[in-house]
Amino acid sequence: MGTTLEIVTRNINLNKYLMSLYALVPSLKGASERALSIYIPVRAEGFDGRFYDIEFGKLRRRYKDRLDDDEREVMERELPRLREHLAIVKPAGSPALAGFADEPAGVLELVNLPTETETRLEVGPLLLAPIERELERFPPALIAVVDKEDARLFAFILHDVRPIAEIAGQQVKHTKAGGTSAASNQRKADNRTKANLETVVQRIQKQMQSGLYDRLFVAGPNEARAEFEHLLPEPLKQKLAGHLSASLDSRALQHELREQLLATKT
Repeated sequence: MGTTLEIVTRNINLNKYLMSLYALVPSLKGASERALSIYIPVRAEGFDGRFYDIEFGKLRRRYKDRLDDDEREVMERELPRLREHLAIVKPAGSPALAGFADEPAGVLELVNLPTETETRLEVGPLLLAPIERELERFPPALIAVVDKEDARLFAFILHDVRPIAEIAGQQVKHTKAGGTSAASNQRKADNRTKANLETVVQRIQKQMQSGLYDRLFVAGPNEARAEFEHLLPEPLKQKLAGHLSASLDSRALQHELREQLLATKT
């Protein structure tokens, strides 16, 4: 019974991870049974087209005699498309890369991977098992960057941080005046802050209920972050995986979040 339950649970998780992948790369859902999938290393020193010319050449030579005529035709059609796309994207900063191409279905995608993986090529239904294993090791996360007025939500899936929502709240005015008026104004500011953060909590609840994310990270000024976490219902508090150092006014916010998450190998 225990073994059966473990298998069922793992299958549920795999379906959830595929949902996360399709949320990251929606076009993959339209791929046919005659698509090309490849997994290759990424050059650590930065993009160099010659490196990928060699890698693609190795793939072609390694697999051309393993494929039947129809499969070889797909490989010869799709490999150049992936190579051209790679020259445009110029991937860097990840250990490995998955590529998917299916011209009749309009699929042409590159996906960064968080760890090295076996170099492979396959023609047929999309080869997603290596990505599923990566998602098991590094479950998708939701990131909330908050202050007293506004917030931004990001998804961290595989090796990428992607923006998914911007939430604009009421303006919170700060007063330097003293006396009764100052106390009244402070109460108004506190109430607006609470209302703004409650709106963010509601948005996060909806995102987490989608089943796409296993973890929640929070960033922002200490006071706003602490109040935000206080407002989280218990199920979301249990999903809280850590704090990140970032603020909404950063011009490199997305990059900063990604670097911190990768540095902690989460």
